[in-house]
Amino acid sequence: MREGGCNMTEANREQHIAQALSQYNQQSGPRDTMRVPLRGGMLLEVLELPLDLPVLNAESFRIAPALAEYPQADLVRADPYSPAAQRIVAELVRASHRHSEELKESLIDGQDQPGLITRKGKLLNGNTRCVLLRELRAEGRIATSSIRVAVLPADVVESQELELESVLQKQIEHKDEYNLVSELMMLKKLHEDAGMTDAAIARRLRMRSAQLVTDRRAALDLMERARRLTEPMLPLTAFINERDQAQNWIELLARVREADQREGRPAGDLVIGRWLIAYMLGFNSVHKLRHAQGTWVETDVLPDLAEGGDIATTIAETATAPITEQATPARRPVGVDVLGDEPPPPPDADSAAVRRLLNLAAAASRAGDGDVTLDDGETVPAADVRDSLTASVSRGLAASKRRSLAGNKLQRPAYGLTQARAGLRDALDALDEVSDLPEFSPHRDNVLALLDEVDELLAKVTEAVHADDDTEANLDD
Repeated sequence: MREGGCNMTEANREQHIAQALSQYNQQSGPRDTMRVPLRGGMLLEVLELPLDLPVLNAESFRIAPALAEYPQADLVRADPYSPAAQRIVAELVRASHRHSEELKESLIDGQDQPGLITRKGKLLNGNTRCVLLRELRAEGRIATSSIRVAVLPADVVESQELELESVLQKQIEHKDEYNLVSELMMLKKLHEDAGMTDAAIARRLRMRSAQLVTDRRAALDLMERARRLTEPMLPLTAFINERDQAQNWIELLARVREADQREGRPAGDLVIGRWLIAYMLGFNSVHKLRHAQGTWVETDVLPDLAEGGDIATTIAETATAPITEQATPARRPVGVDVLGDEPPPPPDADSAAVRRLLNLAAAASRAGDGDVTLDDGETVPAADVRDSLTASVSRGLAASKRRSLAGNKLQRPAYGLTQARAGLRDALDALDEVSDLPEFSPHRDNVLALLDEVDELLAKVTEAVHADDDTEANLDD
């Protein structure tokens, strides 16, 4: 793929665009224009420029998360318009668009909307279209060697360029909306680099309130904090998925702030770690993650794993093994200073278990079809680890949800028994339907084993209730 624009100097690009504008202005009759939301609404000239002329925008919000962790990111930052840098930017632009193949096919019939270019030849909008048009030309699927772009005035400053990019990406044609991480990084850059207040950003992007912008910028700081809780540190792209939910992070932010204020930063990290275990295993819908709170990992997930047998039991044992040494703090990303410099205190058993499970969930997610190594040195298939963790986390979230629905601690015993009663009635109805069927025979032993467990639990519940009665009787005496 040709990078385009790389063999031209900035002066050459600027001169070519100036000449094209001069020719445009000499035309008679209707001329192609596009209105952009700048300075109250500007009508810009739309030109047909050589496809190789534009340079891709290395500072695009869309590719910012991926570029931040790209091995050769420094090369791009040092000389963004060099051939090597443009190849990297083209690769990231293509990979970051979630509907690139659909857009590519649509471009065979021509551009529906022009891109947006500066007088110096930098594409502010239309980077993906430029990359895909170059691909189509290289594949021989289109004959055109040009791209339609609207040209900005020469006096547009960088802060206005940032603002324009953010606004134009809210206008969906064949575009792919920014993923959540890109959007949060955009808000941060508009605030810090363009000098816009949160109120101004909210007005410009038609967001409901300045507080929403403030909270979303804080959510990006929370992501930076969260990614340092694993070893090795999570990339920001770990938080990009098809079900981007800002609400998840806003709700987590409120709980973390409360824990930080009440018990200190380690408590907040523990809140994040428990939540992140569910998130890394794919439980990223709001109604699921909302219940990843409290001690649900220690109360529900670890005991469930311990009873799971095979890999699940091994995971539980390694997660709850005694602490032999203080955990090493995760590496601080360059340019981020939100935690302070004091080393964390030694972890307690709960935080150590949560951290080990989180590291394992992250490793299993990273490994794909490969293997992961447990803390005890055993190597196991990542898929088996994911299956075990996912099953126990699913049951743990369900248990946490039941506790939430049950109300306060005084109401929970009655609620739990009410649920158990309903479950037993359902089991009885089911047995009435199948108990006489020959094919039920292989399942009978399993039902009897479960019944023994239910009897044992019922005896314990009965004993616990009467123990309270005995205590009250002794106090009366």
